[in-house]
Amino acid sequence: MASRPEIPFAAKLKVHFACAEITRLCDCGCNSFECSVKEACGLEPLCSSGQSGSFFEAAFSAGLEEPIDVVFFVDGQGCLSGIDIHYGLSNFGPMPSGVVLDKLLYTIPEAGVAL
Repeated sequence: MASRPEIPFAAKLKVHFACAEITRLCDCGCNSFECSVKEACGLEPLCSSGQSGSFFEAAFSAGLEEPIDVVFFVDGQGCLSGIDIHYGLSNFGPMPSGVVLDKLLYTIPEAGVAL
């Protein structure tokens, strides 16, 4: 995700990934995770501080029956707190192995995205 040009905060996301520690992996096979960012990193927020929860969504084709939907989450300081990855818009099953994201289908940015 941090190298995809369709993600408007990709450069910031790369830095957040470098400072994040995964705190929970979803066990359903979707590859979603929660994370926390070390306070000492001094990161530029991905979205406006004071907001928490989902702030950006992108769906991609991947040569499969269903699209791959990715939802980004932040904590109250605007730092990455997790990513939900759905196979299909309603996450109807485990992520197939070897998925390669292709064309961007759509994005849903929330108002607070810090570009």
